[in-house]
Amino acid sequence: MEVEVEGGGDFANTSYTTICQDTFRDLGVRDSIDRVYLYVDPKAHVFIISVKIGRVTSPVKVDDVTRQETQERYRITNEKYAPKLLAVLGDKYGERAQQLSRLEINLELDEKEIEALKALIVYDPREDLVTRILDGMDRILPEGARVRCPISLPNRITIIASENSITEDWKKKAEEMVRMQEGVSEDV
Repeated sequence: MEVEVEGGGDFANTSYTTICQDTFRDLGVRDSIDRVYLYVDPKAHVFIISVKIGRVTSPVKVDDVTRQETQERYRITNEKYAPKLLAVLGDKYGERAQQLSRLEINLELDEKEIEALKALIVYDPREDLVTRILDGMDRILPEGARVRCPISLPNRITIIASENSITEDWKKKAEEMVRMQEGVSEDV
């Protein structure tokens, strides 16, 4: 994970770099982040933090954590996902999904539903990752910077934070900074 901090003095930039690295390491998301960019302007009370998401493991599907034993009976092969699996099956199939024992499930499904069942997502690590990254960003941004404005870009989470209202000029400036980080010109 690469961290770049701009706008503060040498001491502030070094301190914020360490805070970013430690925070994302403590939250266990450091390996899934390619780059963190933080712009600090304490005089204007504006802070911009942008995180580029890198590698994320694939979503876990029902077929990944179960084995079909009979037409209607399934065995949970990875107990770690059992609570999420049972919740998904209960939401999707209601009374037709019954837990027979700790690792056995009975599902009354037809052939078409069985194929759809195999592809059903039990857990998407990307959703959890985004939640943890947002938590980290909240920890990094100063406590007084309560006014927040997200900027949406693919594979990137960006937030402008301030003590004051965030102006359109700051929004444009933040978008420019993030695009420069991505290596994308304004013409694109």
